[in-house]
Amino acid sequence: MGIKIKYQDPKSTDFGPNDIVINVREGTIFYKSEKGVFKLQGDNLNTKDDIINFGESSIFASKGFFEKPGLGKLVIQSQESLNRFKVGHTATLEVGGHILPKNTASPIYDLGSPNNPWRDLFLSPSSLHFIKTGRGIGFSQIENGFIIEKYVLFTDPDPLTRTILSKENVEDLKAGRTITTVVKDLGGGDTGKSNIIFPEAIMHPNDDSTFTKYTTAGRVGQFVGGTLFFDQNRNGDNNYIALGAADTQIRITGTITASIDGGSF
Repeated sequence: MGIKIKYQDPKSTDFGPNDIVINVREGTIFYKSEKGVFKLQGDNLNTKDDIINFGESSIFASKGFFEKPGLGKLVIQSQESLNRFKVGHTATLEVGGHILPKNTASPIYDLGSPNNPWRDLFLSPSSLHFIKTGRGIGFSQIENGFIIEKYVLFTDPDPLTRTILSKENVEDLKAGRTITTVVKDLGGGDTGKSNIIFPEAIMHPNDDSTFTKYTTAGRVGQFVGGTLFFDQNRNGDNNYIALGAADTQIRITGTITASIDGGSF
């Protein structure tokens, strides 16, 4: 058996199955089998932390067991300044890149679950983007023709089809303002207004039979205790205001003109 000293990682052609190579610069040991080259990382006794550097390699395991709850003082992280990934001590997961679910035809993975919810989410001012999903038929191109594929679910990545809920939207909703982007002219010089709501009715908080109703174009009805008590109707050929219940109703269908020359009403 031969021991070779190097100042860099060896190539597979630099030594044989009966040799051991030591990279004295990195403190790593290499040996060879019939199936490949293997690397051992030593413990640097001059540092407080034990660091194992896998370089371009990956770690694969079907199960992992730790004696203490969580990872104890074990830290798993990348040494790169970008795309940093860190799981470790102080129960922290620190990521310097994107966290992406596996690519599927339609979304199937969740963040948390009904039995295992996250406590708080801290988000940037405009960070909730709702992506459009749908169904469609795909196709494949083969030379000069197409093959029609099956009818499947799909996710549309086009930014123009997204719906965004921002911090400003949430603040507007909490303040009682609308978040619609529809702009309307309200007449009387009020143009370009967007703080508008489009309800079918506005209901009393404690009485389902008292509400203002907007379900018919050109008509606003105010119901009190289930009775249409104030009716403003310009729908179709109608042109009237009715006030009160049926037996005490004031109904105005034409023009009222009044004047006074001194005196009082």
